[in-house]
Amino acid sequence: MGYPQSFKPVSSKIEDNIVITSGPFAIKDKLNVGSRMALFKYGTDIIVWSALPYGEQVIEALKLLSDEPNPNVTHLIIPNNQHIMAAESFKVQFPNLKILSTEQVDLGENVSVDYKFTNEYGNKVLQSKELQEIGIKEDSILNNFEFVYLSTHKNRELMVYEKKSKTLFGADLIFNVDYDGKSEQYCEKTGYAPDHYQHAGWSFITRYLNPDSRIGIYLMNRVSVSALPSSKEGLKAVYSLNFDRIVMCHGNIITQDAKEAFYKVFKDSL
Repeated sequence: MGYPQSFKPVSSKIEDNIVITSGPFAIKDKLNVGSRMALFKYGTDIIVWSALPYGEQVIEALKLLSDEPNPNVTHLIIPNNQHIMAAESFKVQFPNLKILSTEQVDLGENVSVDYKFTNEYGNKVLQSKELQEIGIKEDSILNNFEFVYLSTHKNRELMVYEKKSKTLFGADLIFNVDYDGKSEQYCEKTGYAPDHYQHAGWSFITRYLNPDSRIGIYLMNRVSVSALPSSKEGLKAVYSLNFDRIVMCHGNIITQDAKEAFYKVFKDSL
């Protein structure tokens, strides 16, 4: 699975201190769902969420936040046990980088997780007190984020809430792939023709991966909700956050009625 050979993501600011970088990605090289990274800047610290492969496009994204020739990238948040492909490329570039992720993540022999979210912290809102118990000391994390570790999700999802912008960040909990294939992840800026159709061939099913599709709702619940009551408690914890925008890895950002979209997908658990 992975990125196309001519990987060409596009970056933009959604807040003065938040940049998103979006581009193509195919599960098993067949299902076109897209990919997305976010960069946050607090003071001189830059925090990466859901890293894309480090290279020229990432450097350009960092320049939108910092004019420094050597930007101070301090943390990488890995959002689940599947979004790990680019972690090592960042660790090589920024050796002092601290990595936050879940106990299920395996980055290989050369890269380790510095701050692990374990089952005891699963399925509830984690604020500064709990984050300090995990070992996190840095104010850039403690002051700006809250987390919900969905420990019963198939991919062990670590949801991230950026408090000032009221934005929820998630990898595989919720998709928003447009039915008609209109996506900033597959557009002219990312190297595709204006009439490119994202859902051709094997990707026919990806047209349903959004909150307006009954098939998509079924599939998203299938990987999120288990027989354990705690799986629903985790979704309730996410829903309790005061978000009005959702940034997901796969599909278009939800900028309006975000809580309504979340409720539409997971209402049977809420």
